Amino acid sequence: MSSSTVSEADGDDDNGRHSEDIDNLRELLMLGGVDIDVESIDFFAGSSSGDNYMSVVKRVLVKGRDRAENDFQKNFIIKRQIPSLSRRQLYRCDEAFKNEISAYNHVIPLLKQYSGKDSPFPICFFAGHDSDGEIIILDDLKQLGFQMKNRLDDMDFEHCTVVMKELSKWHAASILSKRTNPDYEKHTSRLSEIVYCQEAEHFYKQIYNSSINDTIESLNRSNTDGQLTEPIQKLETFRNKLFDLIKKYVTEGNNSPTTVICHGDLWVNNIMFKWNSQGMPIECKFFDLQAMRCTSPAFDILHFIFTSTKRSLRDSHLTNLLNIYISSLHDEFNRNAPSEDCEAIKELFSFEMIKKEVFKYILYGLAVAMWILPAVTFDSNNIPDLNVISEGNTSPKEFKMAKQLTIEYHSRIKDLLLEFYENQWFSVDVEFQ
Repeated sequence: MSSSTVSEADGDDDNGRHSEDIDNLRELLMLGGVDIDVESIDFFAGSSSGDNYMSVVKRVLVKGRDRAENDFQKNFIIKRQIPSLSRRQLYRCDEAFKNEISAYNHVIPLLKQYSGKDSPFPICFFAGHDSDGEIIILDDLKQLGFQMKNRLDDMDFEHCTVVMKELSKWHAASILSKRTNPDYEKHTSRLSEIVYCQEAEHFYKQIYNSSINDTIESLNRSNTDGQLTEPIQKLETFRNKLFDLIKKYVTEGNNSPTTVICHGDLWVNNIMFKWNSQGMPIECKFFDLQAMRCTSPAFDILHFIFTSTKRSLRDSHLTNLLNIYISSLHDEFNRNAPSEDCEAIKELFSFEMIKKEVFKYILYGLAVAMWILPAVTFDSNNIPDLNVISEGNTSPKEFKMAKQLTIEYHSRIKDLLLEFYENQWFSVDVEFQ
């Protein structure tokens, strides 16, 4: 092997904590089909400051020569565990990492058989363990022309349309695999629920309660004319009950004949877009698969729409986006389903069924938005040190993020609650012990 060098540049604190052994990286890439003589590795930050708290993400430029002695140069994304043990335990990072490794090793390869070359996920070259722990090596979507959309910019109808169409392709591949592949259950059984499960219940129940508390505090601040008094009273009835309701929803979705493999955490920070020369979105990719689960397709739809769009878009286009998703889903069935089964599948996943499930589980949209909106709207110049926060803490209620909440958060949370109140979406059974 040629003389090799390793250098790091432009990484944030976490990104600079891990170096990579060249020989080890070469062996892992060989397992993924990349056989090269590595000469140098340069490290760069793989995510913007504050965008990632569940893992260390690095962009790696690998230079060398292939077996034919041709020059080789390519970017990869490397994900590793965060160094802080307390932070990993607090956010259940080990369970999340294990689930993502299972997704890349068992679920994605299965569904690629039904989605053709245009997978909605980056190519994975390796997902597993080495001497330093868990590691995932992915294709760098940036070098393919994909970029993240600014989370504070409006997610307009054109971008939402691209996401709905891509999501429908993924769900269609899941549906067809489930109906025709005898190994479907074997592969999907590798996925583990990391949020709505007994092991995580204590932690995430407090996350939900904290989200409601912050929301009500924000609404009380905004309630200068009494307009929010009744919406606040409606939300008050969900204190200490919302997690149980959402867990019930997700479990119902898991036991339904219309279950699909869901991304589980589909919001603006986990999506990258490609634009044409006129600046219009033409393609998107999804990543960060820690929360992948089997449940109703409604949850991916609700998760994206209520975390990543503003009310003005939902008021104008919610029904349109559902129609786009369902039409694209049926187009995929027409192209790829066995002819003798196509109409039966389309009847099972009908326009009426999808819309019914979306509105049956609509409160999931409220719950996940209250949880995620602080991360969507945070001030990048005022990022808390999560290592300091998590050190010695065992639950989310032991620290309060209210000081980090921005004007944009307060505006969006007010619109969200008025939207649910005015559309009478609070009308569900919330009687829990």
